[in-house]
Amino acid sequence: VPPAPRPAVPAPAPEPAAPPGPDEIRAAVLSVIGSRTGYPEPMLGEDLDLEADLSIDSIKRTEIIGELAERVGLAAPGVRLEEPVVERLARIKTIGEIVSWIGDRLGAGTAPAAETAGIAPLTPADSGVPVVAAPLRQVVRLADLPPLPVPEARPGAFAGRRFVIVDDGCGIALELAALLEQQGAQVRTPLEPDSPCDGLIHLAALRPGGGPVLPGAYGGLRDALLGGLRWLVLATGAGGAFGERFDGGGVGDPTPGAGLRGLARTLAREFPETLVRAVDVDTKDSPRAVALRILAEMTAAGQPVVVGYEGDRRRTLQIVPAPLPEDAPAVPDLTADSVVLLTGGARGITARVALELARATGCHVELVGRTPEPAGAEDPALAGAADQAALRRALVAQGGRTPAEIEATVRRVLAEREVRATLTGLGAHAASVRYHAVDVRDPQAVRAVVEDVHARHGRLDGVVHGAGLLEDRRVRDKDAASFDRVYRTKVDGACALAAALRPDTAFFVVFGSVSGVHGNQGQADYAAANDACDTLARVWRTRMRGRVLVADWGPWAGGGMVTPELAREYARRGVALIDPDAGVAALLAEIAAGDEVQVVLSGIAE
Repeated sequence: VPPAPRPAVPAPAPEPAAPPGPDEIRAAVLSVIGSRTGYPEPMLGEDLDLEADLSIDSIKRTEIIGELAERVGLAAPGVRLEEPVVERLARIKTIGEIVSWIGDRLGAGTAPAAETAGIAPLTPADSGVPVVAAPLRQVVRLADLPPLPVPEARPGAFAGRRFVIVDDGCGIALELAALLEQQGAQVRTPLEPDSPCDGLIHLAALRPGGGPVLPGAYGGLRDALLGGLRWLVLATGAGGAFGERFDGGGVGDPTPGAGLRGLARTLAREFPETLVRAVDVDTKDSPRAVALRILAEMTAAGQPVVVGYEGDRRRTLQIVPAPLPEDAPAVPDLTADSVVLLTGGARGITARVALELARATGCHVELVGRTPEPAGAEDPALAGAADQAALRRALVAQGGRTPAEIEATVRRVLAEREVRATLTGLGAHAASVRYHAVDVRDPQAVRAVVEDVHARHGRLDGVVHGAGLLEDRRVRDKDAASFDRVYRTKVDGACALAAALRPDTAFFVVFGSVSGVHGNQGQADYAAANDACDTLARVWRTRMRGRVLVADWGPWAGGGMVTPELAREYARRGVALIDPDAGVAALLAEIAAGDEVQVVLSGIAE
């Protein structure tokens, strides 16, 4: 009889691998950053600033951390970092901080339980493959909201709460202060935010004869938010209809409050614990009535961020689809004698528009940009380096430069390549091409360019303002100087052009952004700037006989401000990118056939 088979003895479970130590983590970090940037590891000191020295922005930083999390065992393949962790990573400044961040989590034993490290399974939207589509045309319309009840006096409702009301000089602040004090609040009414508080009601845009509130007010608003605000109200005095009815007179001028709505939309996203409202009022109403409406908004949670009061009528702004007629002309009425000036026009999206205008009409093209016009051919030692990483390797091989100096050179070389390519392409189609190296924030320089164009051509038919700047950071990490640069590049440039243009210019187009329409985390400055242009366009149209248009774009595929890393991030969020050819065609058709002051053009999946 054969012996009974012995029961199988299970193999002992493998011992869990020991987490990597500090040296292994550091080696992995340097390896990943080196492979992504092109820098040799010996140049990657732990104290290098990721953004200033290596051009690694918050999106790239998150991708690097995701790759490292897999490599060192902090996460299994195919996972993503959750939003709270992404926010923390956005504040990491150096390579050494990345090493410490990963070491802390491994040391805390978070690898076996991924969710405790802020890591979650991928969702279908996390494929990282961008969806590219034609833009959907939408317009902005006033929409009625249910009225709010008149707030009842509730003694003690705000007991112990500190409020700062930035004075309007017309009595609204005093009325609102009295209402809040009746309910137990402590209230001050300075001309600027000047102390920590629980609630900030900013009424500076309502002051008679006052200038624009932004960008100067940003620093005080940021300080108040970081101090733990519970309530934030930004008031504007454009008549309760957000400037829609402005006719060029002094009443209801939207200029002082320009940009506040876009800022409020972003602040509401970045500070969800704060009740944020942008309230547009009619300053002809009694101070008491306005104060009661503001108080009603402060005590009503779950309402739209942007609200307007025209009399007792309460409204907001709504985005609705509005396609152009199918038989609308596809190209503006321009000829080979026509002249079009484009800012930012030698690079990115605006360069595409300039090239298509030249191909379609043969018009004269005048370009304005910050990059000096390249003199001569590119350095032969760099000409063969096709991308950023290759350029870095070539510059490292030359020696004698720090990473920060290499990054500055890479940016300059890539910008000059774009300018050369654009000028060459335009030369084949445009009646003539001229490039002006000018800072669009300088009104005298802008006026000089416009007058020079008139002197040489005897006309200027159209202008496209595409110049812009991105320095994306959340408000807690964005100082006032950065906000100022981003805001002024877009808004001051547009204002300088609007002031310099003659009334008979056929069209004045400003490239805006959906960030101003919806708000966007990390883009408080850009959202405010683009919302300001949406608002100021109502003023500019009263001075010009031709078309005034702000085209609020969604993100474009294939270059411009959307890097490959940002394109993958949009894909993970389910945001479609605009097909460049379709985007240019949509703009030319809009100039040719549209009649709206503000149009939203965003990508949709087909």
